[in-house]
Amino acid sequence: MPLGWEERLCKIQNANTDSKIGWCLSLVDLFLSKAAAGRDKDREFCQAMLRHRYVIASEALELVPAMMTMDEEERERLAKRIRRWDKTK
Repeated sequence: MPLGWEERLCKIQNANTDSKIGWCLSLVDLFLSKAAAGRDKDREFCQAMLRHRYVIASEALELVPAMMTMDEEERERLAKRIRRWDKTK
């Protein structure tokens, strides 16, 4: 997860949750966690998020340097992966 993900959590609370609060990842943070995992099912999910514009590649790429649990080489591979997926719309 990129640094700051906690501040981007989305609060969900309505009649469907019986007024209970649920905290969900922002779409870009969800995208980055899936993109970092890089499994086939994650690739398909991430490409769909890009294709349907739930996530904008440039916004995700801005957060790649904040993926502090990854080393520089891994972050560069992640950025390349996102750019490649964005071109396969």
